[in-house]
Amino acid sequence: HQVPIVNTLTRLFNETSEALGGPRANVPKKQEIEDNSKKLGGLFAKLNNGDISKTASDKLLQLCQAIDIGDFKNALQIQ
Repeated sequence: HQVPIVNTLTRLFNETSEALGGPRANVPKKQEIEDNSKKLGGLFAKLNNGDISKTASDKLLQLCQAIDIGDFKNALQIQ
């Protein structure tokens, strides 16, 4: 179930990157975007390699599903 996780997190990354100014962002914001990109890339690699426990992967899927339907109250409760 990595595809829904990757899709949701990629969408969120794109939305937040654009909100920070995207390619027109100032240097600190560009650095923040780049750092987030690297962290997401690392997470995606771990998901693809099976380096994340089933429990963590299941929780991440629950989080993404809650975000996708706008259920931020429950998204904040997922641990």
